[in-house]
Amino acid sequence: MDIGNRCNRSMKDNIKFLIEFFLYCAILFLILEPFGIKLINPVAYQSYLILSLFTDASYNGNYVYLSNLKIEVISGCTGFELVAVYLALVFTLSRNLKELFIGLPLSLLVYFGNILRIVLVGALGILFVDKVYFIHDVIGYITVPTMTAIAALIYLKILDKMRESNDDDDEC
Repeated sequence: MDIGNRCNRSMKDNIKFLIEFFLYCAILFLILEPFGIKLINPVAYQSYLILSLFTDASYNGNYVYLSNLKIEVISGCTGFELVAVYLALVFTLSRNLKELFIGLPLSLLVYFGNILRIVLVGALGILFVDKVYFIHDVIGYITVPTMTAIAALIYLKILDKMRESNDDDDEC
């Protein structure tokens, strides 16, 4: 009987977590979307700066020009969708402001993972111009989700250490 109650409570907690997570995803996306639009040119410029370290590149507005390739940065290229997903996880899991503030800076890892995505697409796109759309899709499905998962795992590890430390303090 006790095991059944524990399983039911766990299932209810999981459903509550998912509902809360999806609500935070939607709310944070709606809040961050206007900022993503404002970051189109800065994302293009940051990508250009890194690409210019390795190849001949120029920049104008939301375009990065490489020797045989033109990269247009649009609102979807700012990576704010996955920043919203990561932040939704942080908001859902955080029990207090300290835990929340610990997780917020890791969203920069997701943001810079997106810059890395654009840089990799540009670098590989120069070599394989005829496959640039394929490269865009493959790199896009690997880099930003991976950086989001890494940020989430780091946050979960920090959260675990913080809570473990708090439990040790409570025992004393």
